[in-house]
Amino acid sequence: MGVSDKNLPIYVIFGAEDFLRLRAMNALISRIIGPARDDMALAEFDGDNALLADVLDEVRTPSLLAPVRMVIVRDADEFVSENRDGIERFLTKPPPKKDAKVEPPPPITGVLVLVCRSWSKSTRLYKIVDALGGNIPCDSPKANEVPGWLVAHARSAYGCTLDGAAARRLVDLVGPSLGLLDMELSKLATYVMPKTMIGMTQIEELVGASREEKVFGITDCIARRDAKGALAMWEQVIATDRDAPYRSIGGLAYGFRKLAEGKRLMKQGLAMPEVAKRAGLWGDLTQIKRQLERFSLTQWQDHLVKLLRLDVASKTGLGHVSTSVERFIVELCSAA
Repeated sequence: MGVSDKNLPIYVIFGAEDFLRLRAMNALISRIIGPARDDMALAEFDGDNALLADVLDEVRTPSLLAPVRMVIVRDADEFVSENRDGIERFLTKPPPKKDAKVEPPPPITGVLVLVCRSWSKSTRLYKIVDALGGNIPCDSPKANEVPGWLVAHARSAYGCTLDGAAARRLVDLVGPSLGLLDMELSKLATYVMPKTMIGMTQIEELVGASREEKVFGITDCIARRDAKGALAMWEQVIATDRDAPYRSIGGLAYGFRKLAEGKRLMKQGLAMPEVAKRAGLWGDLTQIKRQLERFSLTQWQDHLVKLLRLDVASKTGLGHVSTSVERFIVELCSAA
């Protein structure tokens, strides 16, 4: 985490990635309180309705059974905004008078932890906490850095080796959410035990098969111009996976890229079994052929461009993912 072993009066865990914030908080709890996570030494508040007086009372109240009491304010953005001055007064004491005897600070028995999504570096409070060494940034890796993060995380969290190609494949299947990637990585680490190597084969067997079955089913309905069937299947995906709308575009794009490649190989005159093998298309060859023949190579490439635009729109708040996918499916089913 990059924090000192010596306890500070305050820590601020901040960043947009929920998984990284949670991991940093759990690591801090384990270091300060211990892995047993004694509830007597821990108090938690919801930042939306927490009162500063109540929070600081908890911080100043020593634990009866533990040397340190830890007070956490979750979702603390609004709490910080409304109580910035009070938190600053809590952290800063007036300098001693000229003739006053300077005494060493008392041992810290209460630690305040604020968990925020945003934490402005321009504020005085940020600078006070930074001077103490209590700022814990949880910056999300950029999209092109996620596979590298996944390789390092597999090694540090699960003691497993994951090569770059396998990491990129897992991101393709699951999406860039670090929390979801960690969940799949946990399952994969258990799956390969007692071995520690996670390769493309294991990812395809455990993660890829079910995901590709869903994409294959939707694209096959599109090939048959069955909008009702495609939408029904899409609704099933959402019903069984609450995060599906946010992973759908990546999954569809991955499937469409393989279909575009299959179409290119088909135009070269290759036999269907060879086309399917080279393009990585698994399933009934008759269905695969029907899907490939539904659109020209140029059309498949155009569909990929549209998916990219949908992805950009959803990430910039200009479009609702689920509705956009439904509209996209209907358009493909009715296209010439």
